[in-house]
Order: sequence, then structure tokens, then C-alpha cells
Amino acid sequence: MRMEYIAKLCIAGMLAVSLTACSTINTKVGGVFGMDTDLKLTFEADTGINPDDNKKPAPLFVRLYELKSDKQFRNANFIDLYERDKEVLGADMIAKQNLKHIAPGETRQDEYVLDTQTRFVGLFAEFSQYKDASFKVIIPVAPTNVVASSAVVSVSGNRISVTH
Repeated sequence: MRMEYIAKLCIAGMLAVSLTACSTINTKVGGVFGMDTDLKLTFEADTGINPDDNKKPAPLFVRLYELKSDKQFRNANFIDLYERDKEVLGADMIAKQNLKHIAPGETRQDEYVLDTQTRFVGLFAEFSQYKDASFKVIIPVAPTNVVASSAVVSVSGNRISVTH
């Protein structure tokens, strides 16, 4: 019985040491608590998203931008982001990811580990009929990373929107 207690104590000690070692690798506060995910996004797409000229729905490609400030992203138009995002966003852009396309009628949850400097996430939807589209949303991110930020991203027709 005493040996069992000592063995459990040793295992708990080794676990604590290994968790401490992992936390030095991941400098985010969330990493210390085993919460590597800084942002959870739930995508909800209607069946008629991203219609083409014949009103046929199509998969939607979305880019995720990690931003220090949302000013340049907020002011950018569709063509600027589509063709010259690095130039337009400049020093505000920390990182960019091309997300897996969103299929018509799809619902899914994705999780992202963000840079510690990220204060906003910008989502840019590449709608085929972009001229009248609502093609971008901005999501503020908690700077502490202790509690994962989350949002629901809805896509309907040529509109992308977000609720927190």
C-alpha cells in the first residue's frame, strides 16, 4: 500500500515536470493551462452560399488574417485584399492562413493557435459575385489568451457575418 502511494506520487511529480517543460515551449498563457487553442470558430453555411452567375451554390474560400490592428483590414476593398493583401495590410498583418473551403450547407468547428501579438482576426471571403457581397468580418481577440476567444461565422448567399 505504501509502495502504491509512492508510485502515484512519483507519477504525479513526473507529470508536473513534463507539463512545466511543455509550458516553456509554448509561451502563451493558454499553453500553461493546456489550452493551446486561442480561437474557436464555428462556421455555419446555408445551402445557397456563394452563388455563381446561374445561381448555383459553390464552395467558399476564406482567408484568416492575424492582425495587430484592424484599421487597414477594415478600410481595404475586395480587390485590394484579393490581389495585394500583404501590401495593403502592411505591418498590421502578423500571419495569414488559407482555410479549408466551406461547402454549401456545411457546419464545422475549427480551432486556431494565434500569435501572442494578435489582437484581431480578419476573415476574408472570396465570393464569386463580390461586388454586392459582404466579404469580410473582424473578430477581436482577448490579449491574455487565458480564455479562448470564440465566435460563430455565418455564411448566407454572398454575406459573411459573425456573432460572439
